[in-house]
Amino acid sequence: MKKNEKIKTLKYILFGLYENDIEINEFIEYSNFSLDFIPKLSFYKIFFNFKKYKNYQTEYFLSYIFYIRDEFCRFKGIKEKNDKPLFLLRVDDFPHWELENKEFEKFNGIMEKFGIPYLCGVIPKLSLSIKNPLNKEFRILNEKDIEIIKHPLIEIGMHGYTHQTNTFKKNREFVGVKEKLVEDRIISGLHIFKKYGLSPIAFIPPFDEIDLISYKIASRYFKIITGGPSSTKNIGYKVSPCFYKNTIYVPSYRPLCNNCFEILNFLKHKEIKRKIILPIVIHWANETKNGFKYLIEVLKLIKENVIKWKELLIILDNTT
Repeated sequence: MKKNEKIKTLKYILFGLYENDIEINEFIEYSNFSLDFIPKLSFYKIFFNFKKYKNYQTEYFLSYIFYIRDEFCRFKGIKEKNDKPLFLLRVDDFPHWELENKEFEKFNGIMEKFGIPYLCGVIPKLSLSIKNPLNKEFRILNEKDIEIIKHPLIEIGMHGYTHQTNTFKKNREFVGVKEKLVEDRIISGLHIFKKYGLSPIAFIPPFDEIDLISYKIASRYFKIITGGPSSTKNIGYKVSPCFYKNTIYVPSYRPLCNNCFEILNFLKHKEIKRKIILPIVIHWANETKNGFKYLIEVLKLIKENVIKWKELLIILDNTT
């Protein structure tokens, strides 16, 4: 792990604790840490693949983050004050292959009511059958779509190119794909966004599946790459946010990458009193099934502590 990656990652892990880069540099000499909160050969990597244990991923992640922060406090001779976490909210799947835009507008109306900023996963050339690799029917972003997402609360993430799997065996668009095809898909998607004056701040791999080849290519075009439980297969269990291979990597883990019922249950029963940065991922279409009931409850809990994704760039550039 390069020292540059350590320094930039610690700006996120130690957010609210450090005063300047000198302290971070000195801490690196004092205490070694890894971007992987679960080592590649750890038993827990297998453990968290079992369905019944997946919801412990965030718990384990938090214990590692708390450990690093405690180490820094011991190094600096301070005590961390009680505070509330800051949340990054990611919302996937616009436009949707089954639901009409008016349903998304209902969702966005709720977000607007609470004043919640979020990263919206926008699909430039939507497959109308995302789990069929032979599908030939697509829906390209149009002006009506753009009118909806050109909203002050919304930051744009490119959610793949078509969101269509490239194999019948597994759902994945950016795994097992040759470099040229990865680049062609990204460039084609960005061209569609550019047509409407949009510049996505992040790349969101469909199904949260991405391998190192696609990650490397995407890092040339995006300042942020997101991930989730499925991206751990190829990227590993990285702390989040972190600086990994020339870009900011922001995975989210279960149950904070789940439906709002599971997210709500975790947040209500896990009192976090530290100013850490926590990514949450939801799929807005899933929340229509209960009339956005649990979404509203989640928003009530986090409404005053959600930050924009561009803040990640500001934190990184804040060199003193």
